[in-house]
Amino acid sequence: MGHQQAPAGYAQAPGPYQQAPAGHPQPTGPYPQAPGGYGQAPYPQAPGAPGQAPYPQAPGAPGQAPYPQAPGGYAQAGYQQAGYQQAPGVHAAAPGVGCEVCGAAPAAQVTVRGHQGMLIIMRQLRRRGTFCHTCGLAVFRKMQSDTLAQGWWGPMSMFITPVTLLINLFALSRIRKLPAPVAAQGPGLDPGRPVFGRPMGMVGLVPLAGFASLVVLVLIGMAAG
Repeated sequence: MGHQQAPAGYAQAPGPYQQAPAGHPQPTGPYPQAPGGYGQAPYPQAPGAPGQAPYPQAPGAPGQAPYPQAPGGYAQAGYQQAGYQQAPGVHAAAPGVGCEVCGAAPAAQVTVRGHQGMLIIMRQLRRRGTFCHTCGLAVFRKMQSDTLAQGWWGPMSMFITPVTLLINLFALSRIRKLPAPVAAQGPGLDPGRPVFGRPMGMVGLVPLAGFASLVVLVLIGMAAG
């Protein structure tokens, strides 16, 4: 014979487990948030620049620190700087073109000529350039003394040499008008001794004196005739 069972099973509550009628109580709306973004402090923002600290900004330059800037320059911590004053030139030089030998000024363009007579043939020399007073004087004394010693020894050279010596005196006049050179960039030429203080100049005195005597005799003959 089996065990006797309750006629209607275990006694159960007449209905399911009792639950809250609408789940856990929740606030009626979402969490309060700052208007326009999540998780941000409600700081006031400059118009048109979201997500930046509320520092005042210079007009037309967003995202920069509010330090005053000099007009037209880069952002600097408010120091006022003045431009460095420089001298108008590196070296104070007299106006003019620099010497082609030493670079000093003032200088002038001159041409010094020379002549060599060698019985059958002859040779014309010329040195043209821009020289200061010192270098120009050195060129003149060298060419003039060499011409005095070497320019007479030929039929035509006896007439060409005195003309050359006379033309060089015009170049010497221009050289002497130049003031003392300044602001030299390198070594210049050494003028040395005067023309008639050099050995070549002393040798040239003999033919020069002979030519001068010949000219005087010719003039005297023309005057007497």
